[in-house]
Amino acid sequence: MRRFQGWLAATLALSCVALQAGELGDPAPGLQIAKWVKGAEVDITVADGEQVFVVEFWATWCGPCIQSIPHLTEMQKAFGERGVTFIGVSDEVASTVEPFVTEMGDKMDYTVVVDDERKTNAGFMGAFGIGGIPHAFIVDQQGRIIWHDHPMNGLEEVLERVLEGNFSVEDAHALQAERAEAAKHEEQLWNDMQTYFELAALADGAEKAQHLAGSILARADDNWSLLNSFAWDILTQPELKLRDFNTALEAARTADALTDSANPFVLDTLALALFECGQKAEAVETQRKAVEMAKLEDDPDMVAELEMRLRRFEKALAGEEQ
Repeated sequence: MRRFQGWLAATLALSCVALQAGELGDPAPGLQIAKWVKGAEVDITVADGEQVFVVEFWATWCGPCIQSIPHLTEMQKAFGERGVTFIGVSDEVASTVEPFVTEMGDKMDYTVVVDDERKTNAGFMGAFGIGGIPHAFIVDQQGRIIWHDHPMNGLEEVLERVLEGNFSVEDAHALQAERAEAAKHEEQLWNDMQTYFELAALADGAEKAQHLAGSILARADDNWSLLNSFAWDILTQPELKLRDFNTALEAARTADALTDSANPFVLDTLALALFECGQKAEAVETQRKAVEMAKLEDDPDMVAELEMRLRRFEKALAGEEQ
């Protein structure tokens, strides 16, 4: 079901620091489209001082792309009246893209196109050295590529600034440098986590692992996805000689606080950490909340997994109370 999310976040964070041939502030290349699947044809090179375009690269097989679609639809509705057009570009064949778009219906309510032999991809993704999707580019009122990144990584905030005329090429470069530094920091944390689990799998690695765990917790106190993955792996990796439930609980509590107790994955991790630390009543309460949150996600498989764990916790609590 799950716990790739932290590793995904790390990958996405690093996507913005790929080697680039294109430069922020460059004129946007024209779209070269094999088929306009949904929405009216547009020319993103108009540079009329008013229109703004978001060109997002995606695929029907890409899980993170599909997760981004509702958010892109919400932004199209929010920004459409202000002159913003969202364009989803797939390099798949029309016979693959069209049924997917039809099935999505109003959930995918923005312009969708099929690339012409990856020519549009080359003009954007290739020029900026980007290989991973989803990835979005903002083309501003002057027809310049002013920003690019994962569509869930600050697109809405930057788009607002672009519309207000408060986002320059210099701002774009500064933001990119800031995110590159953040990505470097996160990469080091993930590397340290890998080292932690290598140490925790050794019979004599406990002391070094515990020292490293403290450092990871201190440096990752604002990164919920990393903390959640750290806690979950401590709780579940079978080869560990050291299984530090207290560290897992601390990481999970921090992740839960960062997500306002509203993320079913994090709540599930926290519940398991509580259970393993002997706090069975709180584990049951937390897992029940996780199940309720999961039901809002419309994911039956996730709900089934969380309910199975809830039954395990409830049974253990009932046995303890007898």
